[in-house]
Amino acid sequence: MPERPGRTTLNLSIIKPLADHVHSDDFFDLIDRLARADRVEAASDIITGFTNAWGLHNVAYAALNMPSPGAARPLLSMTYSVEWQKHYAQSGYVDIDPIVRSGLGGILPIDWSEIDRGDPIIRKFFGEAQELDVGANGMSIPIRGRHGEFALFTVTSNENALEWRAIRRDLIRDLMVVAWNFHAAALRSCGELAEPGDVHLPLREASCLRWKALGKTDEEIGRILVISPHTVRFHLESARARLNTANTTHTVAKALALGLINMSYEPTHLMPKKRK
Repeated sequence: MPERPGRTTLNLSIIKPLADHVHSDDFFDLIDRLARADRVEAASDIITGFTNAWGLHNVAYAALNMPSPGAARPLLSMTYSVEWQKHYAQSGYVDIDPIVRSGLGGILPIDWSEIDRGDPIIRKFFGEAQELDVGANGMSIPIRGRHGEFALFTVTSNENALEWRAIRRDLIRDLMVVAWNFHAAALRSCGELAEPGDVHLPLREASCLRWKALGKTDEEIGRILVISPHTVRFHLESARARLNTANTTHTVAKALALGLINMSYEPTHLMPKKRK
């Protein structure tokens, strides 16, 4: 990702928590542009605009075992300072990085503020990272793909602890969607699709996921589709199992990355057929 000429800090009186932005036209445009990107460089340029608009400090993507001739080497794209990248490599931090370790050991988003820093080596790691302009807080999304690849998508922020707690819930939701779409672009750059082409969702599952992506509650979705909230939850859980995801947010993110749902409109094949 290209170096940014300046840094943008989050002004909560203007930008507010990300819940005010997640379903905006700008966010839809971001996802649509990522869905069309077929090179990591193009996806990186798109994400740089995302971080600037939302007052985030850095963004990084690192993938291992990608399905390409250069799979032995990690695929990297980041806005971290050159100083931190050099220091990280020279210090062999990849072997002790608690974020990488947490990602390899789980599937849930990693909030850096919740990582145990009782070990002096870990405290030193985070202290040096902050000194070299990585960011005061961070959130990382682990990604595991069908080709055996593993990736981490990360954003950092310089907000204080109180402001970070105020935005991180919505940040997790948004980042899971963005991270999976970025990873899909990375796979396309390797000449691969995120999943086999025959993956599909039944009508109700796709509809429920689409309305969930648009911020609707189970009760609201039930009223829209004229089904009970319990049935909505059944379809969401069925889609989660079908796509092998951790939770509903992860399911929405993966379905978007695979082009199985579209937030901008209700595709014809998702619309209930009119009775003759």
